[in-house]
Amino acid sequence: MSIGWERVRLRMETINMTDNAPDSRTISSHILDTSLGKPAANVKIIIYRLENNQWQELNQASTDDDGRVTQLITLEQFQTGIYKLHFNVRPYFEQNQVKSFYPFIEIIAECTKGQHYHIPLLLNPFGYSTYRGS
Repeated sequence: MSIGWERVRLRMETINMTDNAPDSRTISSHILDTSLGKPAANVKIIIYRLENNQWQELNQASTDDDGRVTQLITLEQFQTGIYKLHFNVRPYFEQNQVKSFYPFIEIIAECTKGQHYHIPLLLNPFGYSTYRGS
């Protein structure tokens, strides 16, 4: 077997071994500033879970240079429930000397344990959009 085919075989075996493994990812996010066509870095995100009709803060994180937070809560914290992501966008816009209509944005989603939820925010000073990513 050639070295090239051996690499392919090893890669396929690695993929097959991880196919049945439980997903250790929980909730992630990504912010793109659509007015600039760039990621929004250093935006604080606070994640909450609804418990007994009250929001309980679970964690705070800031987006990296690529506008991402890859894991907002640990696998141990993650359970089926309703989550709120609070994006504190005012400081981001102020740093960029841009007037914005939104001091913060909140996205609420129902999540089931065992699945990965990627919740992107497409942002501009006077509007935003979100969706369930992958």
